[in-house]
Amino acid sequence: MTWTFAGDCHWIDQTDQIEHPRTGAKLPGLAFCGAQLGPVVSWNPGETRSVATAFYPDAFSAMTGLDLSPFTGRMVPAEDVLPQPILQPCRNLFASVERNGVESGLSAFEEQIGTLWAGVRPDGFRPIRWVKDWGRSIALKATLSGSGRSARQVARRIKSWTGVSERDLRGIGHSEQLYATLHEAIQSGDVDWAELAAAAGFADQPHMIRQMRRSSGFTPEQLRQRARDDEAFWGYRLLGEYFEK
Repeated sequence: MTWTFAGDCHWIDQTDQIEHPRTGAKLPGLAFCGAQLGPVVSWNPGETRSVATAFYPDAFSAMTGLDLSPFTGRMVPAEDVLPQPILQPCRNLFASVERNGVESGLSAFEEQIGTLWAGVRPDGFRPIRWVKDWGRSIALKATLSGSGRSARQVARRIKSWTGVSERDLRGIGHSEQLYATLHEAIQSGDVDWAELAAAAGFADQPHMIRQMRRSSGFTPEQLRQRARDDEAFWGYRLLGEYFEK
């Protein structure tokens, strides 16, 4: 979910828009983005003030009742697709931030979402830190849920709850492990890509390179170099803080 409080943000999802970013779709004030399997690029023609928050997709699907598969790789106006129970807290954030500031506004939003989640949260639910473990739990739940247990029915449930396939979930889990092991390797000053590929669960180094090109648009080494000091790659630098927790 993305809230734009001031300024404009354009969604760049076509190659020719890199040279002509104004042709990219302008994000609405309240935007909903489905699962993203590739790099996401946006352009701001001037100073912009916005907030974004991410949800585990199965939790979002449970709270909204939405089949997330049609939204993969897409950005749409939230007002067009979200049901009222979650749409209203999203709307409230605009007024709350304007009145009390971002930190207070997000805290109030978190409380409202927490209440909504408590009403649909599965019995025995526990937070899961790593994507690989979460992906396994989704696959197990899909296998045990519903009346149909065929491979096609299980795959359909996973896609509906997350917007991606079980294979994609495994790939995302491998990527997360690579980010974590790379962070440790950089800290120790010993970056060996073949060893990192094996530690992250990839079949081999070429497999790692293909996955990283698909998800980020860069090879692992290119991403490491750019993330070090390129302002546009600030999100990757934040991962370092996450893995240090």
